[in-house]
Amino acid sequence: MKWSQTTLIVALPVVLILLLAASTYQVAFNQVAVKVRFDEGEVIREPGLRLKWPWPIEHVQHYDQRLQTLDTPETEIKTIDGKNVIVGAYALWTIEDPLQFYRRVRTVDEAEKQMRSRISQAQAAVIGQSNLSDFVNLDAALVEQKYDALLERMRETVAPGLRADYGIHVAELGLRRISLPRETTQEVFNSMRAERNKLAARFREEGKSQAEGIKARANSEAKQILEFASSKAQEIKSAGVQASTRIYEQIAAEDAEFFEWLRWLDALKASLAQKTTIFLDQNSPLFGPFVNPPAVPPAAGAATAAGAH
Repeated sequence: MKWSQTTLIVALPVVLILLLAASTYQVAFNQVAVKVRFDEGEVIREPGLRLKWPWPIEHVQHYDQRLQTLDTPETEIKTIDGKNVIVGAYALWTIEDPLQFYRRVRTVDEAEKQMRSRISQAQAAVIGQSNLSDFVNLDAALVEQKYDALLERMRETVAPGLRADYGIHVAELGLRRISLPRETTQEVFNSMRAERNKLAARFREEGKSQAEGIKARANSEAKQILEFASSKAQEIKSAGVQASTRIYEQIAAEDAEFFEWLRWLDALKASLAQKTTIFLDQNSPLFGPFVNPPAVPPAAGAATAAGAH
């Protein structure tokens, strides 16, 4: 069979392109390549265009070096206290040892299959040793602390095996969803209600105790204040009685009533020193001298009459 010149001109570039494609490979900045020659592997991390022997002598497998995400299906797990929870997990992972990864799983799909299996086993083991109160509790700080410890135990269970067996580094492992079956939800509500009632009863008792303490302190302080005020009033009253006794001793007996009346007038004058409106009860002692003025002694009346004459 004879080849025409035109056919050779067209075929030659195609053959050259195919040979070039079979003999070169490109490593992107976010990739790592594993070049295998007769079961001997070499890891290429530097990006760029490189040469290789055509297949089947050499074969190149590319892997993404960026963080990758993995979701596990939601599964129902029984806790140590006999309650069921529905859990779905996620993982952030990278290929740490590309050559080990290539030899054991080769493809990302197979690697994710192995990771899902191990993560499911780890979460069943760890959550199975936990109580439902570690996930559902009125104490948010306690739940967060328990949650972090649970995730750390899961990662410690999964990460070393994946690194040793497949060259996979688990950067983060978490629970993307925790939910409860319907029957478990009702039990949780009843438990939370009972716990709330218990807390309310404790707070009421504490409040009652504090109220009694405050009331006792207030009564004690009020008693002290009343005793002090009574003592002070007694001292003032005693001083007033002593002062009035001294004044009465200086006044003749027949002038005592008149002296009292004058003092009432002085008190009224002091009260009316400014523009003041006073409402007096007729039974008030201050109103007495006007209703019942002191009687004039007979001798004083006779002297007054003589003086008038």
